[in-house]
Amino acid sequence: MIADFVIDKMSAYIAGETKPETAAGFTSGELAAIYKGDHYSRDASGALRITPLPEALDIDEAMTKADAVLAEILRYFAGKMATKNPAPIGTDTKPSGTVKKSGLEGLKNYARGNTV
Repeated sequence: MIADFVIDKMSAYIAGETKPETAAGFTSGELAAIYKGDHYSRDASGALRITPLPEALDIDEAMTKADAVLAEILRYFAGKMATKNPAPIGTDTKPSGTVKKSGLEGLKNYARGNTV
């Protein structure tokens, strides 16, 4: 799923102390390379292979979905997101309760719709 890919990549970059805006650029670029077939990863045997698509979408649709998730994450880091009952990224429904909002765990909780 695109949202999971973006959340995982952003979390990894930010954990490495990359600024959220820079991490968003890296994440977007990596996803575009995957959808163009220009991204390789290693399989269990260590052989290089073309990285599989997170979702079976065309590149424009995938990048549109990714841009929406990235925008939500960047707003989260800018402190503009409400902590009470936000809708999980990629959905129209709101969980009950209050989302834990601190660091990378807060980002993952917010983006995946988990509550405390």
